Order: sequence, then C-alpha cells, then structure tokens
Amino acid sequence: MAHFSEDIDGVKLSNGHEGLFGDEVKRAASTGINVLIIGGGVGGLTTALECYRKGHAVRVFERSPKASAGGDMSTIGASGLHFLDHYPGMQREYDDVTTHNLWMRYRKWTGEDIGEPFPFAAGAPGSDLHKHASRPPMQTQQRPLFHAMLYHQLERFGIKVRFGMKVVEYYEDTERRVGGVITDNGEKFEAHLVVAADGLNSKSQSLIPGPAEQAKPTGRTVFRGAFPLEIATADPLVNETFGLREGKYPFQQVWMGPDTHCVIQSYVDKHGNNGRLCFGLAFREPEGQVRKESWHDTVSSEEMLKVLDRLPGWPESIRRLIEVTPPETIIAWPLNPRDPQWTWHSPGARVLQLGDAAHPFLPTSGNGATQAIEDGVTIAECLAQAGKDDVPTAVKTHNLLRADRVSCCQLLGFVNAERLHKTDLSSVSRDPSKIAFKTPRWIWGLDPEVYARENYARAAASLGDGQEFRNENIPKGYTVKRWSIDEIEERQKRGGRLELEGDWS
Repeated sequence: MAHFSEDIDGVKLSNGHEGLFGDEVKRAASTGINVLIIGGGVGGLTTALECYRKGHAVRVFERSPKASAGGDMSTIGASGLHFLDHYPGMQREYDDVTTHNLWMRYRKWTGEDIGEPFPFAAGAPGSDLHKHASRPPMQTQQRPLFHAMLYHQLERFGIKVRFGMKVVEYYEDTERRVGGVITDNGEKFEAHLVVAADGLNSKSQSLIPGPAEQAKPTGRTVFRGAFPLEIATADPLVNETFGLREGKYPFQQVWMGPDTHCVIQSYVDKHGNNGRLCFGLAFREPEGQVRKESWHDTVSSEEMLKVLDRLPGWPESIRRLIEVTPPETIIAWPLNPRDPQWTWHSPGARVLQLGDAAHPFLPTSGNGATQAIEDGVTIAECLAQAGKDDVPTAVKTHNLLRADRVSCCQLLGFVNAERLHKTDLSSVSRDPSKIAFKTPRWIWGLDPEVYARENYARAAASLGDGQEFRNENIPKGYTVKRWSIDEIEERQKRGGRLELEGDWS
C-alpha cells in the first residue's frame, strides 16, 4: 500500500494526525460491487472515499509516480462539501486548512479600487441564509492542502492507491458484466465499474457514444503561479499590495482590464501556517499563437511581463510580483472549452467518465472541483441504490441526474466570462456586483447525496418506461437545451450577450 505521511511534498498539517486515524466513519455493509477508479485528482479521490463509505470495494490507479500536492487554488461550493459531514477526522483537517476570514477586493488593472473590500463568502447570492450554517456558500481552497487531506483519509481507510499506472485503453465486456483497462505495460485490470477520472483527453472517450469531444480554442490563455508567501512578502511593495489583509487575514483580489483579468490570493491557514501566494492572469494571445494543454508548460517571468506590456497602465506592484516569482513556477494553460457532452458512459455502462473527463469547465465557472465532487457523491449513492446486479442502471441514472445540472454550470462559466471581459469598467467604479462572478443559490444550496437518494427511483424508472424525468437541481424555470460553444461565439460576434431564462440567482 502507498503511504501518505503528514508531509506530502512540503505540505504540513498544523496538528499532525494524532487521534485522527481512529475516527469512526459509519460504513455501509458490503454491496459486493468492485469499483476501479482511474485518476487521483479531487474527483477520483472523493469517488473512492464515498464508494468505500457506501460499502463498495475500491481501487485507485494514478499515472503519477507518487502522491502529488501541486497546484494553486480553487473554489469549492457548499454542495461539494456536504460529504465532509460523514468523516470526523477529515472534517477537522479541513477546518485547519480551509481559508478562514478570506477577504475579497476588485480593482481595475491600473490599481484603482472598485468598491470596498468585503468578506469572500458574502459575494454569493443569499449568503445571509447561511449565517448560522456549518459552512458558507463557497470557500477558496489551496489545492495542495485539500488534495493531501483526501489522501490522508484514504490512508485511514487502508484504500490502496497504485502509482505509476498509465492507462492506455479502456474496454468493457457486457457478457461478463465488467469494465476494464489496459496499462502501458500490457496489464489488464477489471471491475464491475471502471470510473475514468483521468481528466482531459481520457482514453475512455473511445467508448463514449457520439462524436469525440473537440477542444474549441478561444485564443485565450491563463498564466498560473503559486509559491511560498514569504517570498512575496519579503518585497515591501508586493507585501503592501498583495499581502495578507491587516497582516493576518487571507486576501483575494481580482484586477480587471479590457479583455483580461488577474486573480491574486495571499493565504495562510487558521494557525497562520502554510503561507502561499497564488495568481492567475487570463489574456488573449497574439493572432496565431497556439499553446498545448499541459500542466508542465512553464513560462518565464519575462514572458508574463510582456503580456502586461500589451495593456499599458499596470502598476509597478504587479510587475514586482511577477519579478519575484520563482523560476519554473508559472504554468501556461490555454482556455480550450468543449461542448457539453450529454452521455458519460460506455454503451454497456461499465465504464463511466467523471469530472473533467466528462465535463471540463472554464475557470470562470468556479465550479470544476465542486462538480467533480458532486459526481463522486452521486455515483456512490446510485450504486448503493441499485445493488451489484444492476450496476448499468445505476450508471445511467447517475448520468440522468447529473448531465442537466452540469450543462447549466458550464454555461454559467461563459456568463461569468462575459461579466469579466465585456463590462464597461467605467460604469463599475463603486459597484463591484456588476462584474462579480455569479454564484447562484441553486448550485451551492444542493446536497447531492440527498438529491440522488430522493430522486433515484423515479429517475431509474424513467429509463425503462419512457416517462420524462425532470431534474430540480437546475435553475427554477429554466428548460435545459442542448447548446454549443459555436452558438455562443456567434451570438457574441453579433454583439449579443447571453440571456438566460428562469431564475439563475
């Protein structure tokens, strides 16, 4: 078994693990269902934990040679955090590493303030309803800490993760009622269900009915960086502009410019440890510039400064921030969205795509990690409802419960992108709500486990009797329509903006 110590690639827990490995998680009786999960990201690890809790047998394969705690930051909504309620030890660890008292501020690219700073959670519609709840509508996480937390819970359960397992082919055998994978060294592995949680360009795509997903280059790229906070705060100007609020509270800023924006966050955990500074600069590439989708495509500070030079007015503070960024830490990621994919499983429903493999998200959706977690929670519950003899029905019902909601969340990413890049900045000097990301209540207010449990029977029955099943985990009054990125781009070329029927608040 792979072991995950309390120090994973430099990530340290504030209070170690003492007393946590013995925490009691109520696990259901064995269902006899074997699940093989390909991919050790947030979606894959959450799926492993939830399937284990529901009584399924679990294995996880990860292509990386070891447990990794890389990455920068992500936002996770309350709907993606309900599962923590079932894991006392992991909940305590989450409370240690999540952002507490995070403040938010919007600014123009010149440094001019847009309104006053405000508590991050207050930016969600209806957030006042959660004043007395256990967690706010959304919280920003440091990916390395959140990822390490999931690995620690796997260790408590004794779930085996095999690293260095590169899957080159997926298959299914409906007569034997199994799905399977083949690795690069020719080994075959099978299970009652194989979950492809291995991200963009998953080899599982060859089994999914319909046309293969095609990336839609937007001509836009995001430069992402993350490094120890003390490096940034050693520079007085950088510290003054981008350091902790009042010297102690995590602080996130969004700097807005014509067709560009930059998000910067300074972070410490509740104990003042694990300080990091993360940033992401989104911009339009010069005509003809094409970048590959790779988390290993690093760029220099000098290249990022050249991007800033294309829009005069950026202040010295942000240039200094880029200059102090350590070498080989800025990643270039092209924004190449895909059209919504409505079927996520193989014909015999023994292979299921999950997370980015099924539905990649624009960063402006703020929903990629949340929806991957919701996927894991939902498939674990559907399998528990169906039982070993009806795994395909569980998979198809999972798809039915999830696809409408995910397509709405993906569409929201384009709405947010319009707010960021198409709003007249001269009209928002005192009102940041005009450009703030939409984070609707219909997203964060859902408990995906409860929704799957309460709707499974009706949704599953509709697969056989032809009765229409209408999801209620989407905006009220909205009729789900199949849409494409080409349609959105054509509307934008005509000068139109996305108009959404129903209540998206």
